[in-house]
Amino acid sequence: MSRLIYLLILLFLWNPAWSHAAPTAQTGTPQNKKSTQKWNQNSTNNNAKPANRGIKTAQGNNKKLTGKPRRAHRPPGANQTAALPQTPRPLDESSRIGYLLMDMQSGAILETQHDTEPFIPASVAKVPSTLAALHILGPDHRFVTSLQSAAPVVNGVVQGDLILVGGGDPSFNMAGLTELAHQLRNRGIHRIAGRFLFDESALVPQASISQEQNDEETYNSGLSALTLDPSRIRMRWMIDRQGRLLTQTTPNLNHISYVLGPASTKGPSLIFLGGDRKEQWQLNPRNARSGWDWVPIKKPGRLSALALQEFSHQLGITLPEPEPGAAPAHATLLASHSSAPLQELARYALEHSNNLWTEMIGGMAARKLSGQPQTTASAAKILSEWTFKQLPQVDWSNFYLANSSGLSSQSRITPRQMAAILLLANSVPIGDRPYAALLPVSGWKGTLAGRFTGPNSKYRVWAKTGTVLYGKALAGYLYTKQNRRLVFAIFVSDVEQRKILDANKGQNGYGELNRGKIWNQRAVTHINALVERWLRTH
Repeated sequence: MSRLIYLLILLFLWNPAWSHAAPTAQTGTPQNKKSTQKWNQNSTNNNAKPANRGIKTAQGNNKKLTGKPRRAHRPPGANQTAALPQTPRPLDESSRIGYLLMDMQSGAILETQHDTEPFIPASVAKVPSTLAALHILGPDHRFVTSLQSAAPVVNGVVQGDLILVGGGDPSFNMAGLTELAHQLRNRGIHRIAGRFLFDESALVPQASISQEQNDEETYNSGLSALTLDPSRIRMRWMIDRQGRLLTQTTPNLNHISYVLGPASTKGPSLIFLGGDRKEQWQLNPRNARSGWDWVPIKKPGRLSALALQEFSHQLGITLPEPEPGAAPAHATLLASHSSAPLQELARYALEHSNNLWTEMIGGMAARKLSGQPQTTASAAKILSEWTFKQLPQVDWSNFYLANSSGLSSQSRITPRQMAAILLLANSVPIGDRPYAALLPVSGWKGTLAGRFTGPNSKYRVWAKTGTVLYGKALAGYLYTKQNRRLVFAIFVSDVEQRKILDANKGQNGYGELNRGKIWNQRAVTHINALVERWLRTH
């Protein structure tokens, strides 16, 4: 009898269905270490899905469990406890952190550190660029993409050239092209007797936003006044048994070609080789034998014209092969597409930290001031000079923007300069809203949707983020529980490590890039800790 009781006790202790240490199946949580690891792996991958397992029901049907397991029940208020602030790990000796915190109403400086030293601003540079553009062009400005011709239309035939004219609209996409094609058809046009030209000259065409960055990065696409959003295409490749490269591009407009690099190829998976009528890319043979990737568009004007040619053909309109050209001054309008108001475009560019949109917005604003098309570098210089004139009392020593978007490790801003720009932005409303309303918001939208999500910080940080390897930044406005409105700028940079990374452009391996990402993660903890403390104590 004693042995039977002993066995029953052991059975009770080891049965996971009875043990208090193991969650029950009703909670939907994993019941053993192996399943826990599998669920954690899935939860860290946005594209991963929990495994579907066939479950035999009482009726004998084989059903599948889909979706995430339900969470265990928690009492009301269980999620309201604020998490303890994470203690930042010390930064490397070559790293620097600078910040400034100011009361917006009184102008009193509350906290500073290295606030007059220049730092890498990264995408925080989008703030002065968009602010200048909004004041130069106006918040209600709309960019227009059009079809023009200097020739008359007779019996549905344009008796000369048809020109697709880019107006610098960063949001122009395939839907806008189809709208233009439909407008041609509605006019009864079915053919042109002359050439089909595309005019992208309102901005200086560039094959990339920044020459510092690798060509294959999708955030470093080409740009011109005629650019299709999102300025990238999907490419699938396969290397067959004979070693031949087979590719498929979506959309397939015969504007791009690929070659397989030599066996000794090093560096990135894709290398841009240039090309006149077609973009030419080299695929690294060390890639997998099959796969897919996003490819940035380097010649956006030609791609836009080819897409319009295809859409027009579907509507029964015949257009010849597109060629670059300029619209004559006396050309008349045949079709047009207008963007949303500039304040909406700027909001999207800031919330999602879109480099291409910011560069095009900044370029068109600089063009209005100068009367000439600009490069990304010259546009940034013109907009910077506009900022200096608005704030002549500020010391602008060491201020430099290599472009409008911040996609550069060479740009420099001090925390004090950034705070002055934010005060200027707050002083004049942008249309029907304050500038702060265009920025990401903690725990809600944009690049801050996943940061500062606790009950004491959610919705209280309205700021622009900035990220390059070895450069992190956050600048904007804080709204404390004490009803204080604060302006702040925080920069963390390791210029020495960034110089080493830049010197090996295109040759940095996984280890070098991963070290930069780890440094960035540590820098974020310093920024987050500062902001959380300010929200608690001010």
